[in-house]
Amino acid sequence: MQKTGRRVLAITGLGHSLCHVYVLIFAGALVPIAESLDVSITEITAIGTICYFLFGLGALPSGIIAMKTSAKFTLKLFFLFSAIASLLTGISDSVMTFTIALALVGIFGSLYHVSGLTLISQCMEKKGKVLGIHGIAGSIGITLAPITTGVIISAFGWREVYLIMAIPGILGFLFLVFDQQIPDVHPDVEHETRSSNRKGHAWSLFILAVIVMGINGFVYRGFLTILPTYMSQKIAIGHRSSELSGGIIATLILSVGMIGQFVGGYLSDTIKMTRLYLIFLLVSLPFMILMGFADGSLLILSALLFTLFHFPNQPIENHIISAFTPPKFVSSGYGVKFVLTFGVGSFAAAFAGYIADHYDISYVFPALGPFILLAVLIVSILVWLDP
Repeated sequence: MQKTGRRVLAITGLGHSLCHVYVLIFAGALVPIAESLDVSITEITAIGTICYFLFGLGALPSGIIAMKTSAKFTLKLFFLFSAIASLLTGISDSVMTFTIALALVGIFGSLYHVSGLTLISQCMEKKGKVLGIHGIAGSIGITLAPITTGVIISAFGWREVYLIMAIPGILGFLFLVFDQQIPDVHPDVEHETRSSNRKGHAWSLFILAVIVMGINGFVYRGFLTILPTYMSQKIAIGHRSSELSGGIIATLILSVGMIGQFVGGYLSDTIKMTRLYLIFLLVSLPFMILMGFADGSLLILSALLFTLFHFPNQPIENHIISAFTPPKFVSSGYGVKFVLTFGVGSFAAAFAGYIADHYDISYVFPALGPFILLAVLIVSILVWLDP
């Protein structure tokens, strides 16, 4: 089981990294794509909103598919069809074909989180630590996406980014096709029992938790969508192109998220998860607001600190879903979570684009602050209900 566990962590780590790369290429190539297709930032972020919305909306049917078949099967679907969607995006030659292809990136990307996290939930005992490591893999994808996109755009163009990134998706699919060790585990096997003090109001806790996660998903998507472009406009690195400069700086900032991912997952095994969630939300709030008013080194520092305290919430959220959801419904629980986090979060792209076009790009970050405050208030209720 130890060897199988390592293989599960390896393939879910690759999947987690790739699913974020596929949807974040768009953020790093925002301006070149808009110029190539001759559309405004508002129009191109609206197209991105479709992708992000489908990335979230598809999570619930993905959970049902995983429950009816297996998490391993849905992982195969994710790797194969995400690679195909990436290829189609790279060869699209009009606004319409680009929109359809990017929508497919969102639809097939939605297969990952439910299947990957369900497989981890079923196969691993120390979930918090494993979810932290899994979160690091996602952060690696998030971190590498801006700089990889910037480098490839500088050398070739934005289309080549999508074409090249189809390769690891195909490799992940082939790995699962020939693998004989990862089991086709079905979620109707109960691996754990829930503590009795939650039984009376478990669904109330679950509903409150996923509402907060939806709000947090909005903040997360707004931050990631605008960060590379914002940094490219605010800070230059030598004579490098603005896209490459923004990609490098965004990569350095997002790399701090890997530390936060591990810490959040590790601490969730020992500290009350809802309280931990509240602490990280509270601490991240002032740094989100400060980004809209800072320049130079202070801007970079505030972005680093926001990332450090915001990213731990992701493994904590996934651990909360595992704890608040009956084992046989865990894939559907994750489905509901990601419908809200990525579905509601998808509107943040258009929200950020509208503010950037009609006011100023720096206003995006203070505008996201009240959403974090709302999340803090709801999590405070969650802490009170789950002492």
